[in-house]
Amino acid sequence: MNIVVIGAGIIGLSCGYELSEFGHDVTVVDAGVAGAGGSAGNAGWITPFLSSPRAAPGAVRDAVRSFTSTDGPARMRPHPELGFATWVINFLRASSKARSSRATASLQAFSRNAIGHFDSLADRGVAFEQYTNGLAVVFKERQNLDHYQQLAAKKRSLGYDGGITVYRGADVAAFDPAIRRGVAGVMHLESERHVRPETLTAGLAKAIVANGGTILEHERVVELAPGPQKWTVVTSENRSLIADHVVVAAGYPSRALLRPLGISIPVEASKGTSMTARGEGVTPSHPLKLYENMVACSPFGNAVRLSGTFDIGRRDTTLNRKRLDMIVRQGLGYLEDWRPTEIDIEWVGHRSTTVDDLPIIGPVPGQRGLYLATGHGTLGVTLGPLTGALAAREIAHQQEQQALEPFRLTRFKGPNKAPDVSRLTHPQTHIEQPTDTGLQ
Repeated sequence: MNIVVIGAGIIGLSCGYELSEFGHDVTVVDAGVAGAGGSAGNAGWITPFLSSPRAAPGAVRDAVRSFTSTDGPARMRPHPELGFATWVINFLRASSKARSSRATASLQAFSRNAIGHFDSLADRGVAFEQYTNGLAVVFKERQNLDHYQQLAAKKRSLGYDGGITVYRGADVAAFDPAIRRGVAGVMHLESERHVRPETLTAGLAKAIVANGGTILEHERVVELAPGPQKWTVVTSENRSLIADHVVVAAGYPSRALLRPLGISIPVEASKGTSMTARGEGVTPSHPLKLYENMVACSPFGNAVRLSGTFDIGRRDTTLNRKRLDMIVRQGLGYLEDWRPTEIDIEWVGHRSTTVDDLPIIGPVPGQRGLYLATGHGTLGVTLGPLTGALAAREIAHQQEQQALEPFRLTRFKGPNKAPDVSRLTHPQTHIEQPTDTGLQ
């Protein structure tokens, strides 16, 4: 089959690679450079533990604060588009205890298999930079550590089985000497991992080409035209690609691309910011979630990436210097003596986020051969290879994947309908947690 994948981020490239592994003729099209959008500057965390929706209790409070706050990790800014107000209202409705609990259960069940799919990529020769020493959550306040231990117990009840160790006092410096002395403690999530995401997208793109596929960069898709048997994908370079199947994995731009077909997806852009730099002082030996400020700190060899912000309603790609300086300032407040001396990258990117903060994965009803894989929010790295593998099975073998049921587009039919996760066997335990804005 000829298959066109629109979007060359982690999700699109993962889908393209898996489909090429099945022997299909794959073309991946992107408006920019493969891997250079939202996939380029994030923290690169592979974190089943943190696979929970931001649409959770407390979101209403955080949204109200964000209208006046300048230093908060999450900000919601009014947008003149009428649909933006509808998106915000539905996001806040999805933040109820019942809906958040169901969504958390679905993400926890889905992400449990995420790490194995990174091993599968490596076993098949996809080259990328990966670290397997866990993820450390650092707390300045003791009550926050105590709360997180309660959260860990609830995640256990949902099936999370990764190793967890808590360090306090002098044990913190022994665990990672880069962490500032005097913090309340550290929770080490031993089974989590992180990758340098630019290497993952580069490795997937190279593997697609090695399998006979094609990567078209700097070609924006301007039209999707269904036919009796085939799809025509028209690009900004006046190229017409004929496809048996089309996978739309273009993040937030997927919304505009699908609108002429009468397909509405409740996706909004959430703007993230990061700095990658080399420096002096002790470099962290673990990726660090800096809890109170929701800053992500990821070491990549001799470089460190500090990332954060979850700015809804800001769709531009202009670097907000104040927001970046805030991330760096707050991040350094958790580190003993590491300071940046040579900046490699300053990055802004968007993560596509749905109203319930769950991805949309699956075929579009009534549109033969059209498949969606978008809306992964900050879980694109965690869920990318897993999404690609299951989507490829559904497309290539026409085998419905039960694990994808909670993420179908059809869950949005009807007023305020919440995701249906009734087929999951895990208890729908309510989990209270603050909005988590660390980029992953």
